[in-house]
Amino acid sequence: MIQRIQSVYMFLAVVFTVVCLCMQVGTFYVADLPVMSEFNLWCTDALGGRHYLTWPLFAVLVLSAAIGLCNIFLYRNRKVQARICALNALLLVGWYILYAVFAHVAFSMVAGKMLATDLIEATFRPSVVAALPAVALLLYVMARYAIRADEKLVRAADRIR
Repeated sequence: MIQRIQSVYMFLAVVFTVVCLCMQVGTFYVADLPVMSEFNLWCTDALGGRHYLTWPLFAVLVLSAAIGLCNIFLYRNRKVQARICALNALLLVGWYILYAVFAHVAFSMVAGKMLATDLIEATFRPSVVAALPAVALLLYVMARYAIRADEKLVRAADRIR
């Protein structure tokens, strides 16, 4: 049922997840010059080469979006829907853990080969798009809260009968 507020929350969470899938999530800089761009599926170096090191980020977001989209239509089974919202929240927390790991690993594996010396310090600047999974996480938590409130309302109506 799309008119339920939790369905709207879950739909917006899926939209934010898909937008994050399609855009750049960070850039590596050496001496304030961009050396490498990080996407969810690959990293693009300064020479235009693609390195598919960050594919687990892509896999987690695709899984989260697919589960979230299917979860919208499970409105008849509120308990399962609430559990799946919690699962999606955990997946997005896992995405941030992987994001932090790959921000460190991807640069050392790809850009480290480009630099002749380790004396130059490199920095990573996350994109604004990297905050979208956090917004989706918040929306899944709000959806779970609304689903549990619906469940309480149904139980109260059953007691009255």
